[in-house]
Amino acid sequence: MNTHEKAEMLKKKLVAMGITTEEELDKRIQESGIDISMFVPVPKEGKKSA
Repeated sequence: MNTHEKAEMLKKKLVAMGITTEEELDKRIQESGIDISMFVPVPKEGKKSA
């Protein structure tokens, strides 16, 4: 399966989920996203992060 075929298959899956525009896709991504800040350690004072 080439890239174009994969893209068409993904488009069909998105339409089946009710997503037909880029705005709807962005909205769904934002709604399903999680805030990872609570899982990221805060650097201690005096230490530099990588």
